[in-house]
Amino acid sequence: MRRISVLGAAALLAVLPAATHAQSATASEVVVKESTTVVVKEAPKPSPVTFTPYGFFLLNAFFNDSAGTRNYPYPNQCTTGAACEGNVLFDVRQSRLGARLSFNDTAGWTGATLSALVEVDFQGGFTSTAANSVAFYSPAIRLRKAYADAAWGTESKFTLRLGQDDHIVSLLRPVSLAYIANPLFQMAGTLNGRAPMIEARYELNPKDGLVLGVQVAALNPQDNAAGVGESPTAAVDLGAGNRSRIPAFEGRVALGWKTGGKTLATVSGWAGWQKNRFVSLATDTTVDVNSSIFGGDLNLNIWMVNVLGSIYSAKGWDQPGSLGASQGIALSVSSATPRAITNTTAVAALGGWFQVLVGPSNLFQVYGGWGGTQSPASAYAGTLLAANSTRIQNFTWAAGLIGYAGKNWRFSAEYARSTSYFYNATNYSQGQFSLNSQVVF
Repeated sequence: MRRISVLGAAALLAVLPAATHAQSATASEVVVKESTTVVVKEAPKPSPVTFTPYGFFLLNAFFNDSAGTRNYPYPNQCTTGAACEGNVLFDVRQSRLGARLSFNDTAGWTGATLSALVEVDFQGGFTSTAANSVAFYSPAIRLRKAYADAAWGTESKFTLRLGQDDHIVSLLRPVSLAYIANPLFQMAGTLNGRAPMIEARYELNPKDGLVLGVQVAALNPQDNAAGVGESPTAAVDLGAGNRSRIPAFEGRVALGWKTGGKTLATVSGWAGWQKNRFVSLATDTTVDVNSSIFGGDLNLNIWMVNVLGSIYSAKGWDQPGSLGASQGIALSVSSATPRAITNTTAVAALGGWFQVLVGPSNLFQVYGGWGGTQSPASAYAGTLLAANSTRIQNFTWAAGLIGYAGKNWRFSAEYARSTSYFYNATNYSQGQFSLNSQVVF
């Protein structure tokens, strides 16, 4: 019997490498003890949390044809002579870093798939207040997004999102490498910015056929309303929207069509509402003014042609993070101290933009586009916004060539010219040519 046992052990040892190789595919370890006993020990299970970093490194070389650090026209920045000459800027501040985390909690009582996202860039200002190029190249980091999702379903999915994300209104962005953190047409028709929110969304996203997206959210009610005492200006309070003591509300409905996993067309409509509360200091009473916006966007992607566009109409809407869009609420006050609010105007604004891209998106795209926004000058007369620096109209046109060297490297040559018209009847225009390189991971 002992001889048979020894022969059996020898046979087992002969097949052990093959058994070990087979078990390695299932992350198991085979252990042989006392010649005849096989013990299988399972390796530790992988972590239920997955961590996926992402982002891009972006170098912009901007060549301005007149005075100014970026493509932000201002009135009377210069008159004539050498002071009006342009400049060159190399910039990496639009580079972005992020991380996605996911955790499958379907075994829990909620049955939800949990995930989270954190994203930063370097557009948060400067570490020094000195007005020189050294300060410009010492940027402060900025938190762009930070939210957690609880989702149920796959192709038909309901998601609860808690945290800071893009505003639901004006979600569509033009395609550009020169203008990402501050989007292309930021001066004219593209609203921008993010806010802390509680959002519910439903998505129907099959591989082929009708695509549906519905989003509703309650947001932190931010604004940039002008006023000294009438509207709070402390860093912890972003103005009359916060003082209203109720959230802002935004919603969006989008319909699209997919074939072969590719979205050919998407059309959406969206709207927002916010209550703003000011204080009439002379009487110590509150004055409430509502702001609102509605609009839509379109994305067509057929063969080698991509058409993007957006349009909106607003009253009193002032979206922090946007530059040169609607001006929000205009207050009229008495000159006495303490001042009294004598009138309020929810300034009307109409804005929109379009962009056409042509070319195979895996090799290159040539684009051209235009955007504009305007408000009536009469809305500002006699108000705190009747100032030289108040923009009445903004227009931007842009063109460019974007190249794609595989999936991870993109480069472009782009030109944009913006013109702003101000309340004091002056205007200022600035053009900017850029060479850009983006490495995506």
